[in-house]
Amino acid sequence: MRRSRLMVLAAGCATIGVAMSVSRQVVHGKVISLPIRPIATLNVVAKTQAKHPGAIPPFSICSGNVNIASYLPGGAHEDPDVATANSEIALIEAESLQQVADSASLDLYHKISLHGKTEIYDTNLSPFKNIACATCHMPYAGFTGASSLFNATIAAQPGGVAITNATPPAPNYRLSARNPQSYAYAPYSGILHYNATQASFYGGNFWDMRAGGVRLGNPASEQAQGPPVNPVEMGNIDTACVVWKASQSQYASLITDIWGPQSFAIQWPGNVASVCAKPGPPPANDPYPVHLSSVERGISNSTYDHITMAMASYESSSDVSAFSSKFDAYLAGNANLTAEEQNGYQLFNGKARCNQCHLSGTAVNTLNTQAAADVGPLFSDFTANNIGVPKNLALPYYCESKPDQYGYTANPMGFGYVDLGVGGMLSSTNNPNPLQWKQLAPQFNGMFQTPTIRNVDKRPRPDFVKEYMHNGYLKSLKEVVHFYNTSQALPRCAQGSPGEKVTCWPEPEYPATLNTTQVGNLGLTSDEEDDIVAFLKTLTDGYVTAPATLDRTPVPAGKQ
Repeated sequence: MRRSRLMVLAAGCATIGVAMSVSRQVVHGKVISLPIRPIATLNVVAKTQAKHPGAIPPFSICSGNVNIASYLPGGAHEDPDVATANSEIALIEAESLQQVADSASLDLYHKISLHGKTEIYDTNLSPFKNIACATCHMPYAGFTGASSLFNATIAAQPGGVAITNATPPAPNYRLSARNPQSYAYAPYSGILHYNATQASFYGGNFWDMRAGGVRLGNPASEQAQGPPVNPVEMGNIDTACVVWKASQSQYASLITDIWGPQSFAIQWPGNVASVCAKPGPPPANDPYPVHLSSVERGISNSTYDHITMAMASYESSSDVSAFSSKFDAYLAGNANLTAEEQNGYQLFNGKARCNQCHLSGTAVNTLNTQAAADVGPLFSDFTANNIGVPKNLALPYYCESKPDQYGYTANPMGFGYVDLGVGGMLSSTNNPNPLQWKQLAPQFNGMFQTPTIRNVDKRPRPDFVKEYMHNGYLKSLKEVVHFYNTSQALPRCAQGSPGEKVTCWPEPEYPATLNTTQVGNLGLTSDEEDDIVAFLKTLTDGYVTAPATLDRTPVPAGKQ
């Protein structure tokens, strides 16, 4: 089995060093700048996009019918979506490195954002140089999973470590138990805190809020520190490995320019390359396998902080968090919503109760007829909730119950594993305030952060499957809205049963803290569900329009 999963597109893509030219075009009356990519790489991307993905395997426990390795580069059935993502990652990194070479004229803001971008698209940061942060967060999929096939089946994206001793249905790649969240708009979440009046946690990043931002003052920065050393994701054995790799990179000079020459003032041990070529986790008796002096460890930790702060800066930039959807244009007076979209907006704020957690910037049961209270709504209150999502038994994680060739067992509990979400975080060492918060864990078991719903429909083509909820159980916006509408009103059924997700639903994974007041029995018709879906599609960034004559006539009462 080949370890190299993201083969950075052979020599043609890997050695792009040409300066990018810019084309200025007029689109709907607006002048926009578009980078012109080298013809060679455009041809590579076109070839991968021309291939249509094969049939999606049906539901199977642990997705045991999905040979993950066969769909990755070098596999017998390489997934065209994976190939497209890999080519885009290589291309974007090459473009970013060219910008680094020309970065002397940039101001500090743009230098820091560029630094973050180079880190996010750098596959060399992983032990086998086969995945980047962007592998699970592709722009054309709303900064989420880039493979329709994987989204539809295994839900959690493959990590960077192959499992060579796996026997089906156990997976042949390490995976986590969760669907990767979009990092777009994530930097706008506040520092994790407990509001005693509301008896609720606010802020943080990750589904379980564990990146609280308490230490760095920025949850997105702390979130970025997790995946590089998570054994089931990138899998580095030590944060110092990430710093060492950055010191060897083509953007190392940008780091020292921004953060200072001390960033890499480290005498790296002679075995650093071999240590960092092995995936984590580290052995219990050697938690920091890159052996540094205490001062050098402090320098490495500080540089790691700067790396992830730069990532958060890039994530907050208009490249990622653009506020450029049709709905944003509507709030600015430059677009009209269709009748379906406007009715969906009305339902979103009223009967469907979506606005009670996914804040739209307007009051409940009202439309924005004059001026919005918030013209840049984030569509999340950044609290946590248990809406009753069932276990997703298609997750390979349930079958990662035996040691791999490195002796690592991702899920010793097997099918006994229950994802406790925020409650699990509060009970663990990830809790930044255990003296006050650990006692609250039972109240938050089974709860997960309310994500932004911006870009929930962003996809590269109409038949591209996206996944929703913390475990990827739901596969379309129609399913999502139908779940919110009926999950507590329809009969229960086993996962995989006929009628599942239409006329019946499996039991919630953790029923004890189920929200029974805001979701599950909304009384929406199928047409109303469709109108809400139509509204959700207006939240996709990248909408370009000329100024419109705004029509905000309230929807007739009979249509609400």
